[in-house]
Amino acid sequence: MSDNSGPPKSPHSSDAMAAASSDLDEQSRLQLAHELCMNENLEMAMPDPNSIYGHVKQIVHRAFWDSVRAGLEKTPPDYEHSLRLIAEIKGILLDLVPSGAQRAKDQINDVMDIDLYKQQIENDSFNLQGVVKFVVELMLGLCAPARDPTIRSILSQSDPVEVFREVFGALDLMRLDLVNYQLRSLRPALLANSVQYEQDKFRNLLANNPAGLDKTKQWLAETSRRMKAGNQPVSPSTLLNSAFIRLVQEEVEPIPETIAMDLSRFVTVARELSAVVFSAATILVLQTGVGPIVQHDSFANKVRVTVYQLCSDELISHPRDILPNISEKLLDIVRETITSRPLRDDECQNIRGMLSGLQSPSNPVYCLLWERAKQFFTSLCSGVVGPVPAGFSVCATDLQGVASKYTHLVSYNRGVFGPFYADIISEITSGQQPSSSST
Repeated sequence: MSDNSGPPKSPHSSDAMAAASSDLDEQSRLQLAHELCMNENLEMAMPDPNSIYGHVKQIVHRAFWDSVRAGLEKTPPDYEHSLRLIAEIKGILLDLVPSGAQRAKDQINDVMDIDLYKQQIENDSFNLQGVVKFVVELMLGLCAPARDPTIRSILSQSDPVEVFREVFGALDLMRLDLVNYQLRSLRPALLANSVQYEQDKFRNLLANNPAGLDKTKQWLAETSRRMKAGNQPVSPSTLLNSAFIRLVQEEVEPIPETIAMDLSRFVTVARELSAVVFSAATILVLQTGVGPIVQHDSFANKVRVTVYQLCSDELISHPRDILPNISEKLLDIVRETITSRPLRDDECQNIRGMLSGLQSPSNPVYCLLWERAKQFFTSLCSGVVGPVPAGFSVCATDLQGVASKYTHLVSYNRGVFGPFYADIISEITSGQQPSSSST
């Protein structure tokens, strides 16, 4: 077992354990419930041992285990630290035993009697290996089958300090398994009432923070201002649709309170949508510049896959940033497709020039496809299911996949926060300036 395990009263458990406890504040409860609803594969995990937290934890734990070892190596052994560890192990085991298993709880209390252990130490009859055997057998009865090999291996460990370390490491994993089991059990019931639950929790938060919608008001008011400046009709539906589209088109600041929990999801949708639009634009530019010989789908799909692979790099802030690295790869795809003759130098330069044009945010091909994608997304959110826009035929599946994520996010968000949006938009459309509670 690694240094991920730890001494008592130290943070040897995942932070996720606290997130599943009954001591959550209102905001944390809301966030956990929302994550459960939005992520069907949600699972808590142990902290990354390579993180700063992990490194600090290892240093602290190493010092603690050194002190435990120093005590045990004395003559006679000093069991003060060991008894504290056994007491914490006992508490964890009692927490892991199902609430109805009173017989098991009684057995733990009877066998792991700290006062009795103290007497045995005084009489030089304390059997640490016997305690370990009892603990391991109990853990085997409580753990998931996948943990059996890890727990059984503790019995083969002769170093008492390593025994304690491995017991704590295994208990951490068991507690993590229990948390994830509880989350999976909770999800079906939560999904049935999730919108109302989140709405009620958010109202409770607003009751304690009257300024809790000020950033949302700014977001909607600014969207309305832009729409009016562009002579677009402003209604509750069009205003909300335009506001949500802004989330995948630009970095909205300050972040609306109603969006905060899903901000990372909207960022992901924005990145994926940009990649789809950029792929479609690249295909159109190449097909236009090279001619009919590259019109078939096999060529377009190769371009699509190549662009997507490069766009998947999280260090890329926008797909157009990959162009300096992709032009030659795309030229290779063109050469592979045109097998009847080699590409001339002037043709290569022409293709490079057309591709470099995509680096401009105002490139007409990219802007046209972006507008079509926006209209497609907006129509879907309005309940109008139409065909994939022109120019996206090769990327149709990709566009529909991103659209599905977007519409799910928007639909759920509007379900939870719809009443709050209605009040704010009523003020905006009636000509009032949305009231700010922070001023």
